[in-house]
Amino acid sequence: MLLPTLATAIGLLAADDPGPPRPRASAGPILARYEVDLVGLSRAVFALPDGPRTIRSLRWIPAPGSTDSWRSARLRLIWDGDDLDSPGVDLPLGLLLSPEPGAAGGGSLLVNRRPMPYLRSGRLVIDAEGPVRGSFRLDTRPGAEVLRTRGYLRAEVVPGPSPTDSPGDSPRNPEHDGAPAVRYWYDRRPGPGPTADGR
Repeated sequence: MLLPTLATAIGLLAADDPGPPRPRASAGPILARYEVDLVGLSRAVFALPDGPRTIRSLRWIPAPGSTDSWRSARLRLIWDGDDLDSPGVDLPLGLLLSPEPGAAGGGSLLVNRRPMPYLRSGRLVIDAEGPVRGSFRLDTRPGAEVLRTRGYLRAEVVPGPSPTDSPGDSPRNPEHDGAPAVRYWYDRRPGPGPTADGR
């Protein structure tokens, strides 16, 4: 009688196995807020709202009286199957953002409005070498249609704009002409569909 009992037990365990995680149903818009208060060599990791979702805008609001050390803080955005060593976005925070037109406080509110879709989950990681105080505000919406048409947002630092880049793909650092710039593009890794750069 041992074998039937063992087989039954295995069957019950298999029935209870949830299998790979599936995307959760997304309700409506979620305005996520993440407070940052780092001192010295430190890291903060924030889980993004469950997907499928698209970040419509990512804002950074430095705390009043804080120094500019946040500009050199390393920000990484990790989508779905990415890992910490190969994130989708890996930039100094100061290069990711631009002053929002009409923002009060002389440009104290900075923003990136490129669509940032993900299917299941995402993480925002910030590493600091000095004091970094402020808050991230993410405007997220349900669904990730951009994944089908373009893919995941990618970004890297380049020495300067390439003549072959489309306008807006590699904006020159507005504060220091000729300084490193950011190249943005989309690809479908690690998400569904064949590997493509999304252009």
